[in-house]
Amino acid sequence: MSGPEQPGTADRTAEATAQPSVDKLSKTLQRGAKISAIVLVVTQSISLIQTLAVARLLSPAEVGAFTAGSILTNFLVTFSEGGLRAALIQREKNLEDAADTVFWVTLINGIVMSGIAFAVSPLIGAFFGGDVAGAVCAATAAVLTIHALTNVPDGLMQRRFNFKRRMIVNPSTAVTFAATAIALSALGFGVWGLVIALYASQIVTLVLTWWLAGWWPGRGHFSFTIWREMARFALPLIASEFAQKGREFAEAGLTGRILGEASLGMYRYGRRIAALPGTAIIQIASYVLFPAFSRIAKDAGRLRRGFLRAMTALWVTSLPAGALLVAIGEPLVVVALGEQWRGAGLVLMGMAGYGPGMALGSIGKESIKGTGRSRLLNWVTGTSLVVSITALVILLPTLGLLGVGMAASAEALCAGTLAIVIGMRVAGVRVGDALKVLLPVLVAGVAAMGATFVLENGFFRSDGRPIVIGLGLLLVDVLVFLGLYLGLLRILSPSVSRELASGVRSALRRPQRRTGSDAAVPEPEPEVVPTAAVPTVIGAPTEALPSGSSGPDAPEWNALDAPTVLIASGEGVETAPPWAVAVTERLYLAPVAPSTNGQTNGHSNGHSNGHANGQADGHSNGQADGHSNGQADGRGPGRSRPGHPAHARRDGRHDRDAEPLQIVRRSRHDGS
Repeated sequence: MSGPEQPGTADRTAEATAQPSVDKLSKTLQRGAKISAIVLVVTQSISLIQTLAVARLLSPAEVGAFTAGSILTNFLVTFSEGGLRAALIQREKNLEDAADTVFWVTLINGIVMSGIAFAVSPLIGAFFGGDVAGAVCAATAAVLTIHALTNVPDGLMQRRFNFKRRMIVNPSTAVTFAATAIALSALGFGVWGLVIALYASQIVTLVLTWWLAGWWPGRGHFSFTIWREMARFALPLIASEFAQKGREFAEAGLTGRILGEASLGMYRYGRRIAALPGTAIIQIASYVLFPAFSRIAKDAGRLRRGFLRAMTALWVTSLPAGALLVAIGEPLVVVALGEQWRGAGLVLMGMAGYGPGMALGSIGKESIKGTGRSRLLNWVTGTSLVVSITALVILLPTLGLLGVGMAASAEALCAGTLAIVIGMRVAGVRVGDALKVLLPVLVAGVAAMGATFVLENGFFRSDGRPIVIGLGLLLVDVLVFLGLYLGLLRILSPSVSRELASGVRSALRRPQRRTGSDAAVPEPEPEVVPTAAVPTVIGAPTEALPSGSSGPDAPEWNALDAPTVLIASGEGVETAPPWAVAVTERLYLAPVAPSTNGQTNGHSNGHSNGHANGQADGHSNGQADGHSNGQADGRGPGRSRPGHPAHARRDGRHDRDAEPLQIVRRSRHDGS
């Protein structure tokens, strides 16, 4: 099944489905993370402005009617995609055929899901006890087909780290929905203004995505074999999305059924504001980390360091955001939206754990998907369903809107914790290394939350003040919280504090050419050749670290031909004695005499650094550090290869800046 190839688009289509290179991956991810952060600030600011404006123009009951009517559409969108977009991003062969296959399958799914939504719309109206909800459900059914048309071009852009979507599509979509919703709500369209705004934003997304992706169906061919392969990968993803959407469906459905449409409207806006940090995490993590982990999945060292640095970045920002919601959530909503929306503040406070839980879950899930082990997500999916339903049934009848928010937090934290634990095993991250990041941030955030809560509710009471004074007092709350949080974090974990400061400085300054030291995922490392002098474990992964450094946060070096020392290690503990490392560094950095008469770096007769039998650091047959019989790469005594730093300078000392020493750990347990 294929359509005619569009004239003049063959080259662009081939480029869109080309295999992305992992060369200079860290710079690509730095650029992508910065673009995502900038676009995120823009889109979330627009969304927040739209929420505040519409809340002043519409009543909670009208917003609740739109939420009830669109609940089924939000649920069925999972099945229209069928997890195949993620499978397309992760795939590495037959991409043109895979793209065509995903396009036709998801398009058919979208049409079928639209028909189902339209057919059952009367049941939605009957469930919520109103005709408006059923009419909205029928009116929004076609959105599923429009969304299905964006799956392949969007997936290909994400796979290629094409950040045009982040820079153009997302802000355009947010602006379209906000402008349309605000204008029509002001004109008295009520709930139908939101329906029209939804279609307008989806059409803008569709047009821009296809225009920027440069892909058209027809270059490849539909393949049942490829579909079956991708479906096996996608099935656990569908189950995971089903659990997430099912939980949201149950939350909104039970809230509207038990508490009424007005409470459902408060739930929607409270959840919308509370989910801003979590939404940010999902967007950045899924768009940047998933394709990145997919490209480096076979490199244990890079995957481990990338996992830890990503976890640090997301946890150190999401945890304080959630803690701040507990301290000032309710007064913030009252001051911003008005007294009639106070119930949304309770949802906001209850969902304080949602963002941190999403941070943990996103890192874990993206690493699991990136390594192709999507079946492990079934454990997270099962946990999510059990915890969410149980917490909702217990907390909703007793605590109302606050209970709904707390149920969402419980689900996110439990599922996120399990996902990060599984992700750590997949990425080879030790529990101790993870706790060094997680615990100090948690303690600092909770302490700052308690102090700010007492300040706001015991002294300021911003929700009882005029709007200008209330906003000013809330700003003071935020500044006090940040000061306490950053100060405690500096005391409890200086390394995490420095990492946070470095990330902020990197985000603020203009991109420069770097060696990868502050990259989100390190640059490719030099190939390691095992030596006969140092025992190793066959098949065990290796991790290259510069001299004098250790751990995943150590600075990276960009030396492709640096001399390498191979050190066997156990479960996170070096089994090589410390004196061996010290002696190696001393020999490497010590003054050396010029090489003459068949000698290289002061060693002769095929001996180097105390190793005999003609072997030295992986080199044999009378060679030492690439030199043989007084020659450097066969070019004569004392000479070096063109374009390669010399091993000895004229002053008789080693050029350390030219070639940093690489210490390589080979684990007996990781991945073996």
